[in-house]
Amino acid sequence: MIPKFLANPGLASSVKTRFNDVFDRTETIELDEKSLAYVVGELQPYCITESERDAVGDAFDVFMGPALRGEEGQFFTPRNVVKMIVDIIDPRPEELIMDPACGTGGFLVTALDHVWKSIEASGKKRRLSLERIHEEQRHVGSRYFRGIEKDTFLAKVAKAYMAILGDGRGGVYCASSLHPPEEWPPLLKGNVKPGSFDVVMTNPPFGTKIPIKGAETLRQYQLGFQAKKDKATGRYGWTTKLHEKQPPQLLFIERCLQLLKPGLSAHGNGPTFAHES
Repeated sequence: MIPKFLANPGLASSVKTRFNDVFDRTETIELDEKSLAYVVGELQPYCITESERDAVGDAFDVFMGPALRGEEGQFFTPRNVVKMIVDIIDPRPEELIMDPACGTGGFLVTALDHVWKSIEASGKKRRLSLERIHEEQRHVGSRYFRGIEKDTFLAKVAKAYMAILGDGRGGVYCASSLHPPEEWPPLLKGNVKPGSFDVVMTNPPFGTKIPIKGAETLRQYQLGFQAKKDKATGRYGWTTKLHEKQPPQLLFIERCLQLLKPGLSAHGNGPTFAHES
């Protein structure tokens, strides 16, 4: 069977236009028709959104290779671990959720699925129509999920992954979340504010081979400054002297805390932070 976008050449162009934040206009499908039809036929029986594993993340692991990923500190969290964390945190439809190092979107996709199931269960209990339930799911997906990823390719993959589920891709931004917020792209600055998130879940890049340098970046963080031991008390205190560099995972922990709401959230529990490494 010939795939729809081969039978209708304009379909691929319309997809690029509709999802212009995922695909560049210059991108083309370079496989010949026979090879493409074969690939589509082999993948047809599978649904990656219902897999217990992060199929997109697994594919990235295979094709990019461990050496390249290791150099960038990119080690993707197994889907069963992500699901466990999401289940423990139990994010709610009205909570604003953030992953500041979202990679291929594993945490966001799993959290979105979790929240959508909650909306579906609540909607059925209230005897809402299926159309009304889907409308609420789309609203939550586009309004309450945010992700930041510095790698352009991974950011596009995360957007595509969220689009496959239905919505939420507009909340994924390509930038470095460790940079000062005032240096973020305008759209990101307008939609991601420190101290505004109920839930932060992430597995940030880590490793001593990819240190964060630069005074402008380091001075945003308490952990960017050196500590000194007081000889009289034996206690450590912060100095005004910056480190020359810091491993990214340390700064990401502090950035996550900066993103979370201070104090109590609406339902009476403190804001939630999950860090997996």
